[in-house]
Amino acid sequence: MKRLFYIILDLLIVYGSILLSYFIMSQLEMLENFQDNIEAFKVTVPFIGIFYILLRYVFGLYTIDRKNINELIYAILLVSVLLTVGIMGIGFFVRGVALAFPRSVILLSALFYFILLSFWRVLLVFINRKVHEVKKITIIGDKDSKLSEAIMNKYPHQYKIESKCTDFGVSTDFEAMIQSIDEVFMFAGIPQGIRREILSISIKYKKEVFFVPEYFDLSIMGAMFNKLDDIPTYRINRIELSQEDEFVKRVADVILACVAMIIAFPFAIVAALLVKLDGGPIMYSQERLTKDNKSFKILKFRTMIPNAEKLSGPVLAGEDDPRITKIGKLMRLVRMDELPQLINVFKGEMSFVGPRPERPFFVEQFEQEMPEYNYRSAVKAGLTGLAQIEGKYNTSVGNKLRYDLIYINNYSLWQDFLIILRTIKILFVKSSTEGVSAKK
Repeated sequence: MKRLFYIILDLLIVYGSILLSYFIMSQLEMLENFQDNIEAFKVTVPFIGIFYILLRYVFGLYTIDRKNINELIYAILLVSVLLTVGIMGIGFFVRGVALAFPRSVILLSALFYFILLSFWRVLLVFINRKVHEVKKITIIGDKDSKLSEAIMNKYPHQYKIESKCTDFGVSTDFEAMIQSIDEVFMFAGIPQGIRREILSISIKYKKEVFFVPEYFDLSIMGAMFNKLDDIPTYRINRIELSQEDEFVKRVADVILACVAMIIAFPFAIVAALLVKLDGGPIMYSQERLTKDNKSFKILKFRTMIPNAEKLSGPVLAGEDDPRITKIGKLMRLVRMDELPQLINVFKGEMSFVGPRPERPFFVEQFEQEMPEYNYRSAVKAGLTGLAQIEGKYNTSVGNKLRYDLIYINNYSLWQDFLIILRTIKILFVKSSTEGVSAKK
């Protein structure tokens, strides 16, 4: 009910801002035909509402939890800009509206709904922080402090780390530790016996538990209940898509690739000219692996100096990588270098959504460290994926693998559609293109 209330309030702010702009412009006698102008707005009301709700989801404004205020205002700014462009587009495509919906009203209303949406969302954040006390937590098994750092950096107003435990000796008093806090966070790699003890104590004292899943946990999450006589069992499905799912996914890929190539063609021409002016070849191809570890040549616009790995050998792009050209940095920032991969999708070597294709050299390394890494080859590699919208470029390989397995175990065409929509957001997020830190 809260989310529905927030949606209604958001829409009232958007529509109210447009009507307020109409009123102001009419009072200033800057509208030639007020009645026709307002009729144009009435026609576009449902389209504006649908488009705003879509943007609201893409940029994460549907969540009600406490957020970082800077990130929140930035998201509202992007939503406001895209909504403004969208309203102009709606006015162009809806018959009889293009000339009747004043651009002055659209631009003025954008200022109003940006200010009002920002105000009430920031107010909501402060109210949540006042109503919900900072929760005391304990973190268990976080040897490298990755989880601890993430919580301290991203959620200082939500959690306070009361205690940590990385050594599991026989004298460790988990009961005393858990009894005095509000929530338990468990990292991966905790011995099963210790894990069961922690869960048992947490249930006893009614504490919520958050845990980083083991790879086996991810397969269990997709299990289906299947009673055998009077014995309750769960069936763990094979990590793969059904033939029907693969067929529908392939049809969707071909249709989307054709549409995307038409839309992207002008941008691809601009990108090609920029790379050519920078000197060297426009395109480059590189061996990558897709479904069943089949090799293919991925296509990209060149963003590094020619023969970038001649001396270093295969290495992942790092922060402030000197091999990346000035034009390359710009193209990576908005992912223009990935446009030629639409050809890979059309040819059937890749899909729009799936685990990102990796190089054989790195796959061999990752599989030695994590045998489960091979599971991600159950589906075609993708232009984007769950790991890309939820993580960053420099998210650890282990956590990217977790996201990929979650995607495969919960596959649906609807999930693909939502991932494609949410990919729009990461085009505007710098951290999604940052290279691997030299410290890692």
